[in-house]
Amino acid sequence: MDIYPEIVGQITDWDIIVIGHLKVNTFFGETYDNPQRGDPSTCTSVMVRGITRDSRPYVLIVDPTLRITQEDYYFDINRRTGLRAGDVTHCFCTHHHGDHYEALRYFPGAVWYAETGVADMIKNGGCAFDISRLTGVVGEFLPGVYAVPLPGHTGNLHGVAFQHRGRRILVAGDAVMTKYHFDAGVTDFQNDPIMTAKAAQTIQDIKESYDIVVPGHDNMVIATPPHHPEHRA
Repeated sequence: MDIYPEIVGQITDWDIIVIGHLKVNTFFGETYDNPQRGDPSTCTSVMVRGITRDSRPYVLIVDPTLRITQEDYYFDINRRTGLRAGDVTHCFCTHHHGDHYEALRYFPGAVWYAETGVADMIKNGGCAFDISRLTGVVGEFLPGVYAVPLPGHTGNLHGVAFQHRGRRILVAGDAVMTKYHFDAGVTDFQNDPIMTAKAAQTIQDIKESYDIVVPGHDNMVIATPPHHPEHRA
């Protein structure tokens, strides 16, 4: 099932700022009693740039994640884009797990967004800093940038979809954790069989809908869907 929304809007550029990791990746034969890469995990952070309807540039960070220090994150932004932390105008969090929102504090001058249900869960989750100005959104929350439901890893996870240079792009959060999870159609940290099935269906839908997928804890995956011309007989 193609879940790609009818997206319009001018995205000027996008970049992966931080390539995330899992503290334990079961596809590597690792176990949770001996985390290989410290605790917590680091998620993949993506920057999307575009133009607002009043012709001003916006700079969006999807899933601001903790680094060793916030200066490390600022360095990541600068080395990848030439921008500074103060240039970030908006942040969006895909779901309520801390590694996907705790670096909101790095961007005090930005507008903070999450899908409405996700925002409520973060606000009610005992955040270690003032999260009260996190704003709930639905659908298109910046021109050309859409929050899209991707249930499974959590019930109300929302990824970010946009189009750039004719390619359908999805920042999936943990709906797709790594390329290995994408290939296998599975997620982690989900023990409910109904939600596990939803996670598998979501990944299948993503495979049929997007050209490029950015997982929650990995580099981008090229996932040209079968309805594209190069896949037709």
